Amino acid sequence: MKTILICAATAIAFTSCVPQKKYDDLERSYYQTLDEHATVTRELTLAKHDIETLNSQLKNTKEELYVKDTALANVQRLMNVSQAEFDNLMQEMHSALNSSSEKSKTFFNQLTDKEKQTENLLKQISDLEKKVETQNAEIIRLKREAFIQNIQEQVK
Repeated sequence: MKTILICAATAIAFTSCVPQKKYDDLERSYYQTLDEHATVTRELTLAKHDIETLNSQLKNTKEELYVKDTALANVQRLMNVSQAEFDNLMQEMHSALNSSSEKSKTFFNQLTDKEKQTENLLKQISDLEKKVETQNAEIIRLKREAFIQNIQEQVK
């Protein structure tokens, strides 16, 4: 049993001891891993900060977008109102033009009728003047004949 204990103590001594080179490699690897861990932790902190900054910018951008969207909606409403007013004014203008055109046609027709009536009246006046001249000439001729007859009767 003593031998077993000595063998076991020797085996433990040899197996529990790590050679210096392997220890140095493990220690270097440990510190390298600690450095990498610190670097990753720093990068993670920076990434979290960047995410917070981006979230803040996103919030500001959303607020600006809401303001601009609201302004755009108001402008579109105003445009729709203006378009409706423009359409109404165009319709009123067309109605006025049509009405004016109808009135102009009516006035032109009335004017044409009056011109025809005036021409007819002028023709009637001309005809009456000719009749008056003819009758005046007849009256003068009759007066002459009467005068001549009167003189002839007086001479007889």
